Amino acid sequence: MPSPRIDGVGGHRDFRRLWAGAAVSQFGSAVGLVALPVIAVVVLDAAAWQVSLLAGITALTTVLVAFHVGRVVEHARKRPVMIGGDLLRAVTLASLPAAHALGALTYTHLCAVAAVNAVCAIAFTGASQAHLKSLVSPSGLIDANSRLESTRWLGISLGPALTGALIAALSAVGALAATTVGYLFGALAVRTIREPEPAPPVRPARGEGASRREELFAGLGFVWGHPTLRPILFGWVLFAGASSMAAPLTAVFYMRDLGFSAFEYGLLMGVPSLGGLLGARLVPRLVRRLGALRTLRWASLLRGPWYFLIPFAVPGPVGLLMCGTGFGLLLVFAAAANSAMAGYRQLETPDALMSRVATLWAFATTVSQPLFILVGGVVASLVDARAALLAAAVAMALAGFLLPRGGRAASPP
Repeated sequence: MPSPRIDGVGGHRDFRRLWAGAAVSQFGSAVGLVALPVIAVVVLDAAAWQVSLLAGITALTTVLVAFHVGRVVEHARKRPVMIGGDLLRAVTLASLPAAHALGALTYTHLCAVAAVNAVCAIAFTGASQAHLKSLVSPSGLIDANSRLESTRWLGISLGPALTGALIAALSAVGALAATTVGYLFGALAVRTIREPEPAPPVRPARGEGASRREELFAGLGFVWGHPTLRPILFGWVLFAGASSMAAPLTAVFYMRDLGFSAFEYGLLMGVPSLGGLLGARLVPRLVRRLGALRTLRWASLLRGPWYFLIPFAVPGPVGLLMCGTGFGLLLVFAAAANSAMAGYRQLETPDALMSRVATLWAFATTVSQPLFILVGGVVASLVDARAALLAAAVAMALAGFLLPRGGRAASPP
């Protein structure tokens, strides 16, 4: 079987502009994720339940509007959606420093900003994924997604540190003001894309073709009937859910059970994330050798087992090495799997369903993660954090086995 053709997109000027816009969106989301709760606690003296509710608003908003947003974005031009989303986020975030300066900042205002930003993030994701497919040739999608995924992991590894530095220098409110400038830059980057955008899919007239309900859930119906995308979605949900289940427990396990310092905990959260950057950039080479689906399958099988090093870690330097190695290698293969999955999904999905399929992934992740976090908390309460992390490791390892052994390769031409 000949190796699939993988073209690089590093010299594609319009892709670089889209990439810049997506990078700003990701870093902006990372800053907002940290800064909004800090404002609630420090500025508004919010109670613990209010801080938790603020975090839950993003998930609830996604659950309520994801399918509707996907349907609207599908039949709209994608660049105006991305530009409008960035501008709306800039305006809503800028309203917080303005309200604070006037002494009018309220908790309700914070919640409204969190909800609006969640809607904008969903719309940007759906629009950018669909526009990427029209902007880049099929043979360039793997490299394009590799670059986007590497930026995402860079945001994960540097985002918290950058946010902390901004908050320390400018205060949490000031950090959001700086993020506003970033969103304006992102909108400008997308605005400068020069290649003409193709016309969006035509919305069926009332009484013609699919019903509104069928239109709303067309992405779900397509994935459900697809022989490989359906198990890929199930495997992704299980892995992402198990990862979210483990995330809040690691702080307890590292610092209470293993006795690591706050500095060591920070190292374990930040440095291994660079493994995600490495894994994402390896994907084009792997796909040339194996094809997109086989790369996805092998990366998914190899990512989970490394996490077993963490629940079996011991106190001291050896345990620190076990945790760092386990987390780092997990992220290498997870990023490779994510990049291959995004490229394969785009190659397999019809243009008329791209936005709805992309928002389906966001919906499935958002719905499942709180359930896994709840399960992790119950296990940790009944047994201990080590047992809960072991359960998460088992789920991560099993996720790879949900992927199909066969199926269409969907290698780019």
